[in-house]
Amino acid sequence: MRPSRARLTSTPRPRNRRAQILVAASALFSERGYHNVGTEDIASSVGITAGALYRHFRSKQELLACTVAESFDQAGELLISRGIDDLPALLHGLAETAGTRRDLGVLWNREIRHLAPERQASLRDRLHEVVSRLSAALGHSVPGVGAADAELLAWCTLAVLTSPGYHRTEILPGRLIDLLATMAVAVSAAPLNSAAEPAADLPGRGGMAPASRREALLGAATRLFGAKGYQAVTMDEIAAAVQVHSASVYRHFDTKADLLAAVIDRGAEPLQLGLSQALFSADTSQEALDAAVDAYIAFAMIHHDLLAVLTCEVLSLPPARRHAVRSAQHDYVGQWFQLLQESRPELDDTEVRFRVHAALTIVNDVSRTVRLRCMPNVQERVRLATRRALYG
Repeated sequence: MRPSRARLTSTPRPRNRRAQILVAASALFSERGYHNVGTEDIASSVGITAGALYRHFRSKQELLACTVAESFDQAGELLISRGIDDLPALLHGLAETAGTRRDLGVLWNREIRHLAPERQASLRDRLHEVVSRLSAALGHSVPGVGAADAELLAWCTLAVLTSPGYHRTEILPGRLIDLLATMAVAVSAAPLNSAAEPAADLPGRGGMAPASRREALLGAATRLFGAKGYQAVTMDEIAAAVQVHSASVYRHFDTKADLLAAVIDRGAEPLQLGLSQALFSADTSQEALDAAVDAYIAFAMIHHDLLAVLTCEVLSLPPARRHAVRSAQHDYVGQWFQLLQESRPELDDTEVRFRVHAALTIVNDVSRTVRLRCMPNVQERVRLATRRALYG
């Protein structure tokens, strides 16, 4: 008599496996940076093999694109389905979407550059559709707002909604959604029809080249790192931008990492000086915070490439250097926390942190978008939007 065989059993594949992979990939890309994450890391975090992951996604690039695209699609569908008559309800719905995807802003602003140009263009089209629909809702609901102001308000509102991706402050999901909705409603109603002032930056305005070779290399590296990302730029490209041989770069910087560190140090110095000046010239905490915000806006609109490096490329530094830069950045933002807490003592520590990061993200997002950065009186308009994010 033949021995009986044990019945083979298989564990059914979860129906939401694709969604699990997207969530895991988003978290890892946000935390470590796209280039520092492999598909094996993503698969392992979901408890599957890399081969199983490839049943759902053909490549790591496709994974990154899908993490961003699906959120844009959700926001677009919500803007279509809810109409434009009830702006607070519409913004609360967008806050629900953003609250479940805290990493979306980071992925869009920091990691999207690693996709092929045609995929980037497709995602930009989706984002612009979201902005267009939100602009239409703002134009319909906010009294007296023109088309240009509605567009700027839409970008500022989206910056508020995506700002939680830039910090790890813990908060209950329900409260996060309510807080994001509250700030979004406040920013969307900011009165932007202020006195005109010159645009902060104009397309095609290149300025003059520095006489110092080292300064020229720093400037070229800043522009290239800001536009393409540190990982995608070579020392040869930096040298070519200054029209020198690549060997000339190494006379000033031993490695590309040293060059990145010098760029980041260059950006941190004026920010700290602006903060120090704000503290020195103020009589109250709110005056100091408002002056610090104004200094940050002025810096961002002129040195937008440098700000992009400061916000997106710190992960590319060697660990010890990265820790030192992160510590300095935390000290800088921590001063904003303290000033807002003293200005608004009714706010708890959690809300203070979310409001400050929302204000910073508004400035960062507007400054890196050429169309917005070149709007007339943009600094005053952004100043009003940040005030709404901070104070309600």
